[in-house]
This record gives sequence, structure tokens and C-alpha cells, in this order.
Amino acid sequence: MSKVIKIDIELALFGNQSNTIDVTKEVQDALMGDDITISANKLGVADPAPGETKHFSVKANITIDDNPSYPFYYIGKDYETLDFIP
Repeated sequence: MSKVIKIDIELALFGNQSNTIDVTKEVQDALMGDDITISANKLGVADPAPGETKHFSVKANITIDDNPSYPFYYIGKDYETLDFIP
């Protein structure tokens, strides 16, 4: 039996210390199943720090089937693939 997975992105930020942008809507829209690869290009946003390493942080709530949702937090670098359900 397949699971019904719902991922609600509460907040997603992308950039570096001097320039960070809110990409919450873009991450929610770009989810492919339960994973996403993070980059300005993949998210469809202007690069907030061209030529520099960017970081990505996300706070989400995940619900599987009829179980209570649980929080999910992640911090990583650009071009990482984030798997919400390992």
C-alpha cells in the first residue's frame, strides 16, 4: 500500500550571510515527490550571491498517511539534494 505524504514548507531561506532571500513558495512549488535539489536556477530565482557558496535552510511539516505531522529542519549548501523522507 502506497503512503500519502504531504510536505508543507513553512520557511525556506537561500543565500549567504550578506544576502539571503525567502524562497518558501519556490521550494514548495519545486518539490518533486519528497526531494529537491537546491540552486538558484532550479528554484527559478536570481542568484543572491553570484560566485559565492550559498546555504539553504528549511522548516517544514511532514504528514504521512493519517499520522500526526512532525517538524523537519534542514541546513545545507547549494546544489545539495534534500530528501525529506529518507
